[in-house]
Amino acid sequence: MQFFYWNKSFEIGIGEIDRQHRKLVDFINVLAAAIVEGGRLPEVRDVAGQLLEYAASHFRAEEKLMDGCSLPDEEKVSHRHAHSLFVEKAQEILLRPDLLQEEVSQQVLEFLTTWLISHILGSDLKIAQGVPGGTQGQKQFDELLVDISPVERMLLGALTETERRFRLISDHTPVLIWVSDATGARGFFNRAWSDFVGVKDDSTLDDEWLTFVHPEDRSRYLALIESVMAESGSVEVEYRLRDYHGMYHWFLERVLPRIDTTGIMLGLIASATDITSIKQAEALLSQSNRELEQEVARRTEQLEQLMLTDALTGVGNRRMVTRRLEEEVVRSHRYGRPLTVAFFDIDLFKNINDTYGHAIGDSVLTHVAQSLKSCLRDCDLIGRFGGEEFVVLLPETLLDVAHGVTERMRRAVEQLNPLHLSRSVTISVGLAELRENETGDDLLARSDRALYLAKKSGRNCCRVDR
Repeated sequence: MQFFYWNKSFEIGIGEIDRQHRKLVDFINVLAAAIVEGGRLPEVRDVAGQLLEYAASHFRAEEKLMDGCSLPDEEKVSHRHAHSLFVEKAQEILLRPDLLQEEVSQQVLEFLTTWLISHILGSDLKIAQGVPGGTQGQKQFDELLVDISPVERMLLGALTETERRFRLISDHTPVLIWVSDATGARGFFNRAWSDFVGVKDDSTLDDEWLTFVHPEDRSRYLALIESVMAESGSVEVEYRLRDYHGMYHWFLERVLPRIDTTGIMLGLIASATDITSIKQAEALLSQSNRELEQEVARRTEQLEQLMLTDALTGVGNRRMVTRRLEEEVVRSHRYGRPLTVAFFDIDLFKNINDTYGHAIGDSVLTHVAQSLKSCLRDCDLIGRFGGEEFVVLLPETLLDVAHGVTERMRRAVEQLNPLHLSRSVTISVGLAELRENETGDDLLARSDRALYLAKKSGRNCCRVDR
């Protein structure tokens, strides 16, 4: 997390000077992060060396500018005196053996932030105002501030304490938190974020965080982030993030704009919660629902099949015959196609029951039904209509052709004697073809009349109602 985000308020309008100021801001951020995060503090020589290097280049450039600007001489003297004080402080730091102590490091940090505010935002603006083409800053300072005022010092302390508390909270929460600047560049990831992806170097995360987002989610995720930046609204997004094991987890992330009191966008802050277990539960629930729906459909089909199947013989029952007959009649009339119905009855079936018993009678019914079915096409339908009666629907079949089919069926049954009964089992058949504008009930009634004629004609024969 950066202690200071570089922005226009740190610029005085002179490119070379602004670049040197930015180096100081970057150094302050590194030192502040080490102190606040409890990280490894820099060595004394490193700190003093960087400060003296900054002083050598920066002060030389500033004093050269002062020589050609319109500042009063006393202002120039004060400015050079401030430079001398800074160099003395840097040399004093070089002599301190205890910079690795956090308390001493905080004193160094306070010195640098004081310098940053009083020097850049104070005296350097005066130089810029006196340089032709420089910025015309609106802030006026009556004197050069080597030390900032007690109120400003209190505000700096509050800033440091607020930052410390934010880091303490964010680094001890399981929620993944990141913060970006006004350009969308991410400068902070909390400990949960870095631990999750297995990258401890914030600078690496700043550049490579997008590589941890699932490739299929990246474009959608970036589009939502851009919408928050453009519209200053908030958004919730679900996306997958890769952990340090290479496994992807689902996260629900809330992204909020950071806006100051004047309405200026400062950047974004976001928190993400791992919802992988919820996603897995949803997937399991969805799968269970699909399996349940499939099972219900299968059971419903089975139940419907049972409702339309004769339990004894395994062929269709009266309900199936009636339903299918209505469908075939409609189709026949619509397309002008033939439809013939055959009505079968087992001859003298009561005598079989009386002579051999109902168990044998049931077996005869089953064998007759299967024999009749074996003579039919897939598009045909046979159903037990009641007792020893069977109805066969023959779509796309003319009456004369149907007559030949039923004769084969009758002869097949006549030759059937699987139980070695002392008498043959025979059937009588009545045929009728659908007429124009005729109903299914009328067609069935005519085939039944033809069956009655077959019975009167001596049984074991086929008769036709034309």
